[in-house]
Amino acid sequence: MRPRVYEDPADTPPSNASEFHQYGDHSVQAVHYAVHLNGDHVQTLPIDGSDLAYRASEDGRFVEPRDPNRLLDAAKILEAHGVVVLCASAGSGRRTAAVRLLRQTAGPEEPELFDLEPEWTKPGTQCLPVRSATGYLLDLSDLPDEPPARFGQDLVHHGAALRKQGSFLVVLATPDDWQGAWADATGDITVRLESPSARRLVETELGAHGHADRVAWLTDEKLSPIWEADPSARDACRLAGLIGAVSGREQLKEAVDRFGDWHTTVEKLLNKRGAVDGNPSLLSTRVTVWAGALLDGGRRGSLVRASDDLLASLGQARGSADVLTDATSSRRLQAAGIEPVGDRAHHDRSCQGLPAAILRHLWEEFPTQHDLLTRWAVGVAANRSVPEDDARLASEALLRLAVRQHDRHVLDALATGLTGPRRILAVEALTKAATDAELGRYVRDRLLNWAESNNAEKIDLVVDVCGGPWGLEQPALALTRLGKAAGGKDFGAEKLVDAFRELVRHAPGLVDKTVVQWLKKHGTEASGKAHRQALGSFLALVSSDTGTDLVLASAGDPSSREHFVHAWQTLLTTNDAVEAVLNQLTRWQERFEHDADQRDTVTALLAEVFAPPRLRLRLDRLLVADGAVVRPFWRDILGHAMQHYSLVRKASEA
Repeated sequence: MRPRVYEDPADTPPSNASEFHQYGDHSVQAVHYAVHLNGDHVQTLPIDGSDLAYRASEDGRFVEPRDPNRLLDAAKILEAHGVVVLCASAGSGRRTAAVRLLRQTAGPEEPELFDLEPEWTKPGTQCLPVRSATGYLLDLSDLPDEPPARFGQDLVHHGAALRKQGSFLVVLATPDDWQGAWADATGDITVRLESPSARRLVETELGAHGHADRVAWLTDEKLSPIWEADPSARDACRLAGLIGAVSGREQLKEAVDRFGDWHTTVEKLLNKRGAVDGNPSLLSTRVTVWAGALLDGGRRGSLVRASDDLLASLGQARGSADVLTDATSSRRLQAAGIEPVGDRAHHDRSCQGLPAAILRHLWEEFPTQHDLLTRWAVGVAANRSVPEDDARLASEALLRLAVRQHDRHVLDALATGLTGPRRILAVEALTKAATDAELGRYVRDRLLNWAESNNAEKIDLVVDVCGGPWGLEQPALALTRLGKAAGGKDFGAEKLVDAFRELVRHAPGLVDKTVVQWLKKHGTEASGKAHRQALGSFLALVSSDTGTDLVLASAGDPSSREHFVHAWQTLLTTNDAVEAVLNQLTRWQERFEHDADQRDTVTALLAEVFAPPRLRLRLDRLLVADGAVVRPFWRDILGHAMQHYSLVRKASEA
């Protein structure tokens, strides 16, 4: 029987939607493009049959929490207050329980259900929608900043407003994050949930994935320790996937070993006899085991260097004499159970997933050393003497660790520690993490904050992520962050131009409407952060051929044209933007001066830009070439600009 691809319904990510709905104050729907430079807004993503948690909440598949009364209590609170906070650890099945609550509380007719993804500077309820007969799910785990003191009270009032509309809100939170004065106000609407029975959930998931015949295997004594431990919903679903994937019952032990993260194997590797007869010490062996897990499949030299770096971080002398009197590299690798293959080195490849299991074991067994270990591991990836493909092994291993352990600090360290030529590794890691079911929202919030920081490295990181695969997958979210980042980049910065070009290629309509919206709202302001961001975004857009084509097409609309003209005029009077604008206009000259199809269109548009006499000084720099030769392209534009100004003046006088 061919193993099926297994999906984990515990705390599954929301479904993606190509169109977002934005709500502002008083829950008035404004536009279909939730892309903003300031203010607080929320995006709604539908929860339907394509959502794994939705399917797992169905009758016949849903498994109650260990204490089913807690879910009943939550239902009563939701019915009475319109809002309930489910406080539970990530991976407990809380999202599935939340969807189940919303589907059952609303009455005989199931309401529309939506995930809410806020774009806010601080958590608040003003931007949350209040539609009738609707169920909302808001995940407030991993908040980057503590909410205002009134947030809990405001949440209760928001629930009351929802209840009047026959709508409901379930908030997801974790015990570590949901505490403080603001959380105290939600005491009457908070319920702490536990995971369902692991064995019962495994039975259900095996049946749901076509493996009902394997339910009988669950009585095997190899599984008894697991049932006694009663792991979380996420782990139970993972176990069901492992059991469903093996070819026969004879492989059940391997599935159990993999589920247990090869605990016995890892313990044996880490507790070998110490330094005797030229063998490495216990510490040296352990460090080599960990370095081998971080760089599994990497070069032997990189692995040895990484292990020496960690020994040095631990205060062990690693001068030439110390290294040469230590065990040889071959002995160290052998003691750590690492097999050399040519110039590469691997942990036991018959134990699938062993390297990742070793790193998880390291994090779980030595929680007080996370800061030191994170600095070491990120330092390995950042070390220029480590080949880039080996450094990538380290960054990818750290990303998997961060996602599995739900460790936000590892992600932050990757983002801030991998700079310069190694930024590409941080971009790759954050691109993957931005779509993760649990850490994705945290990463997206981080990108939003970094976009407005004063740190050039972080701003560049945001631009790279938003102009890459994640931006193409979620262009609305990427544009918000890219627009903010434009305020921290030089006008016309090549990196920013490239990012806008990529988004235009994949979502031209969204980019067009968004930039016009920004210019309309902020382009006429005298100054300010959003004003600078809007102008920087427009110049980045119009500085590529792809963006130019979009702007010229959009300029056929009188309203858009007016905003474009005003943006150019403002840029031409902004000292630190002048050079970039003139460079952009020079490229237009080179492209359009001999273009019979578009020259007239471009001439008419730029004539409006240069119509005010105060801008003629800027035009003079474009008009005259070296040797005092007048460029015909700009001479024509000057003539049309003077005519346009005369007509406008006569019209205003009349």
